[in-house]
Amino acid sequence: MTTRTKDLFPKPLKVALISIRPCFVEKILSGEKKLEFRRSWATEPVDVLVIYSSAPTQRIVATVNIVGVTEGSPTALWGLAKEKGGGVTRQLIYDYFAGKKTGFAIEIADVLEFKRPVDPKKVFKDFSPPQSFRYLDAKDYSKILQQSWKTST
Repeated sequence: MTTRTKDLFPKPLKVALISIRPCFVEKILSGEKKLEFRRSWATEPVDVLVIYSSAPTQRIVATVNIVGVTEGSPTALWGLAKEKGGGVTRQLIYDYFAGKKTGFAIEIADVLEFKRPVDPKKVFKDFSPPQSFRYLDAKDYSKILQQSWKTST
């Protein structure tokens, strides 16, 4: 008899905190936006994104699962946006990727909006929003989830 530890102990989720402007966060939460675009992206696969809604909201508001990541030219990413629900205009894609030969489209699903948005300063010491993203360890991810379900402050 052989034991396959890989099956008994699945790999831990790779989680990243991502900063997104509130207007795009609203589109993600409504289901209109199923792709998040980035000029650069992680070298390691990421399973879950924790969404930080930037100023003026300045709160961690949701998590989403990553379905896949596509690297491509702005033209290819616009085609993907039309097909899958990018929630942005063609002009915005071209403006955002100006000067870049390729960019990234992160396909997201399973949006979990927090009942209580989380003040990141209650989770992280000296919090500053990530420019693109930052990896989260299991402890920080757990703290965020616990804060999102608290009934009092």
